[in-house]
Amino acid sequence: MKPISVSIYQPDYEAFKEAAKEQGRPVAHLIREAMALYRAERLDQKEPLKELPVLPGHRAVGPLPSRADVWDELLEGDDS
Repeated sequence: MKPISVSIYQPDYEAFKEAAKEQGRPVAHLIREAMALYRAERLDQKEPLKELPVLPGHRAVGPLPSRADVWDELLEGDDS
């Protein structure tokens, strides 16, 4: 692990502190988890849905995207 120092807004810190207390976990664990989730949802490259591997009969031959990924791609470029 890489130790870092960040400045965060007080309301965000208070929310994480309260959640950590309720879960009996350190705030640092929740922040690491939040960063990993952000990376997975926003930074990691994802295959476009149009390129999903399928066989005749519409059976997937690879991992399917999450519901959030589907909506993100559907709404991509939507200006409404």
